[in-house]
Amino acid sequence: MRGLADLGWLQFQQLCALVLQAEAGLDPAAWDGAADRSRTLVSAEPLRFAGRTLRPPVLVRCAWLRGDADERRIRLGPLDGPAARLTFVNAAPEELGPLPSEHVVIGERELLAAIDRHPEVRLALPSVLALRPPPPARASTLDLAAALALADVFVPTLAYERALATLRGHHFLVLTGPPEMGKTAIARMLSLALSSDGWEAHECTRPEQVWERLDPDRRQVFVADDAFGSNEYRPDSAERWARDLDRILRATGERTWLIWTSRPAPLRAGLRRLHRERGAERFPQPAQVQVDASALGVDEKTLILFRHARAADLPVEQRRRVCDHGAQIVEHPHFTPERIRRFVAGRLAQDDLAAAIDAELAEPTEAMAASYAALEAEHRELLLAMLDSPPGPVAERDLAAALRRHAASPLPKAPVELVDRLADHFLRVIA
Repeated sequence: MRGLADLGWLQFQQLCALVLQAEAGLDPAAWDGAADRSRTLVSAEPLRFAGRTLRPPVLVRCAWLRGDADERRIRLGPLDGPAARLTFVNAAPEELGPLPSEHVVIGERELLAAIDRHPEVRLALPSVLALRPPPPARASTLDLAAALALADVFVPTLAYERALATLRGHHFLVLTGPPEMGKTAIARMLSLALSSDGWEAHECTRPEQVWERLDPDRRQVFVADDAFGSNEYRPDSAERWARDLDRILRATGERTWLIWTSRPAPLRAGLRRLHRERGAERFPQPAQVQVDASALGVDEKTLILFRHARAADLPVEQRRRVCDHGAQIVEHPHFTPERIRRFVAGRLAQDDLAAAIDAELAEPTEAMAASYAALEAEHRELLLAMLDSPPGPVAERDLAAALRRHAASPLPKAPVELVDRLADHFLRVIA
């Protein structure tokens, strides 16, 4: 990312609102306007910002400037209303020409300095870390290059906000959902933002790695992700973590956070066991620590598409296609963030947009193909049986009948036992 302009309008105005909240305590919800170039609010209280105090009423604007210097001066011209004004712009203030003394302009240099000052801004909008990469903590094992590459295209979705709130409340987070819906991305961006505030961030595939690195005297975030170092499904990974759940939960606290992105079924079983054996104590209920990363709306996926398109520096005609047809491209529920990345890198350039979307959905991603190939034969047969079952939710009786048609040998296990190994990755179980 080269500058504030590369954030795009929406994330730029989010940055301005967060900086104003951090500096002056103004609620981001106070902003008015939905235009793609300017939003405003009026403060009825004295507003202190950047070493100056503006007397009320103060008009605050967030202006997205395009074009040359002359055009920018026109857009920042006189407005009716309060004389005291604070304006955020994605430019250097000196580019805008002379302004009245009561008009304070916060430009790119000042916003970058505010990003450095306020870790809460970086945590709420980790995309800005593509502008201000954090120095690696001395002992972190976070894949910094992978995390910074994500910062260029990341959108802090509602799932991200819920994940952050869950960590603050319980110090333990379980990101659920099928593959390629952003679990690892959320975990890495949380880790990157915390790293920018001096936390150590560790990516772990085994519980033993937590105990090797745990230091209660340092702020540390651990990510238990069965995707690290592998591109295939490994259901046993979550079960290893579940066996150490008691010890893991006792280690978490204000200075030790754990993010789990593996299968949640063993976690739920482990937490139920802890509640039976030890009572409530300090162990959370499963619903208190789970966040569904797959709960992405079309609007959020459209923003992810825009971010990938902007980062790819596409030709003008392809950028226009994204602007005109973004929601149409990503509206299918199986159009995951990984498919968005792949689509922008390849099929977006095809002349027939509808055919390009269909082709993207029809071709499995590399990770999904590898995961399917790594399954045991009985689990692959179960997935085929699901496809050969009546549409909609499939009852166990219907699944058993379909499985008998596809199994190479008499059923060694009840379908429910096979389903448990595939739940949350290939299948969703409806109670």
